Amino acid sequence: MGKILSITNSKGGVGKTTTTLNLGAALADEGQRVLLIDNDPQGNLTAALGYTPTEQKQTLSKLLLAVVDAPEDLELHIPRSILHTGIGVDLIAANRRLADAAARLQVMQLSQYNSVGDADRTCEKMTDSITALLRDSYDFIIIDCGLKYELLTVNALAASDYCIIPVQSHFLASEGIPDVLDMVRSVKSKFNPRLEIAGILLTMYQSRPQLCHSVRSSVGEVYGDNCHVFERPIEYSIKVAECPAAGQSILSYEPKNPAAASYRSLAEEVRRLG
Repeated sequence: MGKILSITNSKGGVGKTTTTLNLGAALADEGQRVLLIDNDPQGNLTAALGYTPTEQKQTLSKLLLAVVDAPEDLELHIPRSILHTGIGVDLIAANRRLADAAARLQVMQLSQYNSVGDADRTCEKMTDSITALLRDSYDFIIIDCGLKYELLTVNALAASDYCIIPVQSHFLASEGIPDVLDMVRSVKSKFNPRLEIAGILLTMYQSRPQLCHSVRSSVGEVYGDNCHVFERPIEYSIKVAECPAAGQSILSYEPKNPAAASYRSLAEEVRRLG
């Protein structure tokens, strides 16, 4: 069975989508079968892989609504929703329609509605119903979580074996960590006892500035005993920001870039999970 990971943080601008894309590419380069799931209505991961979100008809939102309205048809919809990208990974895309699906789940949650009357099909476990049918086809499924739609993130965590928390390498960015830890604890106790935190990943790291060194040290001191901090931070490089325009990962866009080496190191650690 493949491993499922969510990339999440309650703060924006920490590199969740970039981490999802480049970690997936690094794992694929090592011969792993990888599926990326865009779990954000903004569709940033979809766009970063060279697709126009608004043009996508078969997306995560359609799969979520299938779970709600016609779970018996889900297996028919899944193959139509998988895009085979140019970087060696598969993708389930997202666009603004995912916000409509999230609103539908919210109504279910508020009304305590259960579509089939059993605890495994609550509104918090709709994504789990999808990934359960995909797990055997991939070595890794990586879910890119957005910010505004908490129920979508809860669904991602309820479907995951692990989560990775990207943190930008300055003090203010680390403020999002406690919120994520609280959410993980809640999801673990209520919906998914197998969920674990794979680790905190420092992103946009500059080796020379003393501030970055201080953040790495403080994150390790505050969370190190309870939370793994990945061995190698993701090096800052403007080339990483250029990749989405080319529809590539940093590993193919500039394979000798220090950031590419950082993602290869992350992939090695992720492969050792569980």
